[in-house]
Amino acid sequence: MEPYHSKTLKNALRLPALSWRLTFFGGHSQQVKAGWHIETERHLAFELIQILAGSERVHLAQDAFVLTTGNILIIPPNLDHDITCLQDMSYFNFHFGLDDQELSTRLIERGLIYYPRSTQQNKELVPSLTELWRLIRPDMQYDFDTKLKVQRFFSDFLISLNWQTTIREQATSLTKLKYAGMIASGLQQQLKKQIFDFNHHGIDPRLNAALTVKKVISDAQISLSYGSEVFKDVYGVSPRAYLSELKLVEAKHLLLIPDYSILAISTALGYNEQSHFARQFKRWTGMTPNQYRNR
Repeated sequence: MEPYHSKTLKNALRLPALSWRLTFFGGHSQQVKAGWHIETERHLAFELIQILAGSERVHLAQDAFVLTTGNILIIPPNLDHDITCLQDMSYFNFHFGLDDQELSTRLIERGLIYYPRSTQQNKELVPSLTELWRLIRPDMQYDFDTKLKVQRFFSDFLISLNWQTTIREQATSLTKLKYAGMIASGLQQQLKKQIFDFNHHGIDPRLNAALTVKKVISDAQISLSYGSEVFKDVYGVSPRAYLSELKLVEAKHLLLIPDYSILAISTALGYNEQSHFARQFKRWTGMTPNQYRNR
């Protein structure tokens, strides 16, 4: 920025002039039942989805994301997507746009799409998002003060996004998106197949090459190290952590079936011992499988 040319202001230190437009719209929160579905759509703006409780699946272009409690997804403009609720859920959602081309480009090229609950990037966004959804009123009557608070907390959200994209040195290429999507889709499909084969054909995954991250990445015809690196760059979490989230969603679903034993669930998910599954489930949820089933 150049200094003022005026003699009277020649020693002045300037702030940037602002003449841009931030748009925040479609902000809402609601509770929906399993099976709730939004048909394929696309928007000119960014869209944010935050899962407050429950889970959903989002098909985004050629990729699929299973979002569980605490996860955040930011959908870039002009990407086809559809949404299906997998478990009764509550969520927070809004669309946003900004006519600052530099930040918009960085968000598309370098920004994460998927923010799992346990990641630092997720934790940096949560405070501003929490303040935003807390502003929602049952009567939907908002005064000027509340609108200013929306702008304030939305700005805090953008500051966090901007900081994250600034420190991410390498853009996420289309090739990386393709490989990461192949790995995510492969993990989802193979886990579904493993559970189906055990339930309907009695095929024990412990004896028949249980699902592994290594096998799925190998199927994509790339090395394990490169596949893991690409996946974490796009999704913000390792393939192993993503598989754990998928298993948690399936475990919760199977625990709702009264006649399905804990041993059968642990076997279907590929655990060698029921006790291993029980420990892992408690680590995920703070409850044992039986406590979750009987709550």
